[in-house]
Amino acid sequence: MKLYLMRHGQADSPQVDPQQGLSDEGRVGIEQLAQRLAGQGVQFGQVFHSEKARARQTAEIMAAILAHKVTPQMRSGLKPNDDPHLLLPEIERWQQDTLITSHLPFVPTLLAELTGQPQGMGLMPGTIICLVKVKEAWQLEWIESP
Repeated sequence: MKLYLMRHGQADSPQVDPQQGLSDEGRVGIEQLAQRLAGQGVQFGQVFHSEKARARQTAEIMAAILAHKVTPQMRSGLKPNDDPHLLLPEIERWQQDTLITSHLPFVPTLLAELTGQPQGMGLMPGTIICLVKVKEAWQLEWIESP
């Protein structure tokens, strides 16, 4: 199983969109990234996102291109300041390649929890990280950004 952790794409400011959905540039960047990943054979068996519009829209674009038969699911516990440690037992039960679309600081904190590496990675909007499980440890396989 592969686990993909993703920060949502570039969002509009609250002055432009109070819900802070994806900006036009953010949408294009996510679409282009998804097309590149499709060319590399990336696919997801399940897709989860936070309740925020920018994460939902990012997950929808990714699923439309990389998980045709999968409906992205909103789930609690994926907001910026939620505790990613609470998600670890569930991740360990998953059998399918999974995309989690969330925010800062959630994504780098979850990455640190999974890999045991200190948080130090700044993630620009739209960055996706692929993790693979080797024996009992999650390891970073690659990182891509729009």
